[in-house]
Amino acid sequence: MKPQYSSFLISSLSLISVSYASIALGNTNDWKPSQMDFGGTGLMQMPSGRMAEEGEFNIGVSFNNDYHHYVASMQVMPWLDATIRYTRLPDVLYNSNPDYSGDNLYTDKGMDFKVRLIEESYWLPETSIGVRDFGGTGMFDGEFVAATKRFGNLDFTLGIGWGYIGQSGNVSNPVCKISDRFCNRPSDFKDNGGMVDFERWFKGPAALYGGIEYQTPYEPLRIKIEYDGNDYSED
Repeated sequence: MKPQYSSFLISSLSLISVSYASIALGNTNDWKPSQMDFGGTGLMQMPSGRMAEEGEFNIGVSFNNDYHHYVASMQVMPWLDATIRYTRLPDVLYNSNPDYSGDNLYTDKGMDFKVRLIEESYWLPETSIGVRDFGGTGMFDGEFVAATKRFGNLDFTLGIGWGYIGQSGNVSNPVCKISDRFCNRPSDFKDNGGMVDFERWFKGPAALYGGIEYQTPYEPLRIKIEYDGNDYSED
């Protein structure tokens, strides 16, 4: 079932989170990246190339008709962002046998990481590579490379994703041109999750995504426009 949001989204709030972005508009060097629905820095569903300040810790929740995400993210190193996530499916029972599951809903646990490759400079965007839901059940697993560049109070992101992040397949997989073994993504996750399945990484359909984040004059309020790389055809 497709979650009830479009590929093009405008959000007035970055995320329901214990931390608000502290922005001094008079000094754009104080501009700080915001969190996304899955946890970690990004737009709404799609990750950006940004890193938070070292040691920054965020917790948050996000809800739609299909998924309830509870997330905690930490900037472990200046170049490393890590997220743990607990997801409940409000319309799916823990087990197909209602006598066994009772009222317990299906839950999914996952971890993400993102590594910065290039720091932002006058000419170059901040560029990062990352993996979502590694070692989980594969429900949200995906990989990405994202580049983000700021101009004043506008932050522009362009990225390419695989797996859940690139489900729409709106572009050919560039890694597939290097080796045929990257052209198809295994459909089943090893051992029903709990292990890192490197054999799935950067394989199968790929998709471009992007968006813009605007810091409004009211400091806690940001506006985001996102083009999603996932068409939710597999949800």
